[in-house]
Amino acid sequence: MEKSTCTKDIAEATNRLFEQEMSVFLRAWVQNHGDQTLLQFDQTLEEYLENDALRDFFVNIQHPIQHLLKNDFIACHLGRCAKSVYFDPVNGDPFLARAEQRIYNLGRRMDSERMHVPFRTVQPNKQTDTGDTAEVSSYPPESEEIRYNSGNHFISRPANDNVFDENSKRCVAKSDENLHILFKRGFLEDRLQDVKDIAAAVFGAGERQPQFFVIYSRHSLKEGHFGVSLVIVDPAKPEYPKRVLVCDTLLKELPQHPRWWHHFIAEYSNVFGDGIVEIIEDLSHPLQKVNIKGDEPYRHDWDCPYYAASMADALANLVKSNPDLLLNGCVNDIHQAMKELMPDYYLPDCEVKDRADIRQTNQLKRWESGRNLIHDLLAEMSRESSYKV
Repeated sequence: MEKSTCTKDIAEATNRLFEQEMSVFLRAWVQNHGDQTLLQFDQTLEEYLENDALRDFFVNIQHPIQHLLKNDFIACHLGRCAKSVYFDPVNGDPFLARAEQRIYNLGRRMDSERMHVPFRTVQPNKQTDTGDTAEVSSYPPESEEIRYNSGNHFISRPANDNVFDENSKRCVAKSDENLHILFKRGFLEDRLQDVKDIAAAVFGAGERQPQFFVIYSRHSLKEGHFGVSLVIVDPAKPEYPKRVLVCDTLLKELPQHPRWWHHFIAEYSNVFGDGIVEIIEDLSHPLQKVNIKGDEPYRHDWDCPYYAASMADALANLVKSNPDLLLNGCVNDIHQAMKELMPDYYLPDCEVKDRADIRQTNQLKRWESGRNLIHDLLAEMSRESSYKV
């Protein structure tokens, strides 16, 4: 993944060009849709273009982001790669033009999550009316919870479902005859029930080979943390797996188990019975930073979706390349093999990368997730246009 090579001077020049293009775009829209300029009131045209025209555009136009993306310059700017973005060296925030930030913030107010470009926006209650990101100093005095939570910074905002869909699409593509990748919404207990049902179904279809299930899911409605499992099942005995390996993104010093261990145990027990605890093996990776109360919000680590996706990818690749290791190998050997398949987070010698490098990797992944959504919207527009022709 390419690192950012953009300087702040270059970003400032690029942002000025984008502001100019947006001004031309909105001026043309106002000229053609004067009856929709509801928020102009007594403002001059220049004041209106500066303040409220974009908000009116979002209020009045169906699918406003797609409409903006019809402009090649705007589409190119919003869909630029991470190396063309300047990121603040301290808090990790991308340096965006005001109009660009407004597009993302106003898009988040839309009913459709497809308009919510991941990580590039703050919650509506942290926005001004015009779509700017409100200064923390402007929050009400009693708003300590929202004042200092992780949503204020690009590098520590929680992922939305668009990120889940992106990771799911990539990982599920690895599915094969006896490799089932269960990467969908819901919770671990739901996916474990799927394991039993699928194993029974393939046995009924005459399959006798071991079935490998890679599961990526949240634990439960109460505990939304992502985890990964590999469940190996003899299809003749779907009620009790041959082997269960679980991966958390946090690892404590042995012999302690990782932070979410008891959630894995509870959910597996609910589906396979209490005896399952005897065969559950810990395959966790020490990737996620423990958030410390009182630390700066931009230092919080909310990247478990990326860590978990990397672990799921590694397990899926091992099923294809070395299934015998997963069937019969020791946990340490499997853990080592996974590291070799996770170059985003491990060095060539299989030592975990330092925290600064991991943070930068996730920063780039976050930007690329937004870029992927924008490119998906462009692809949808192209397909619809071709269909109409």
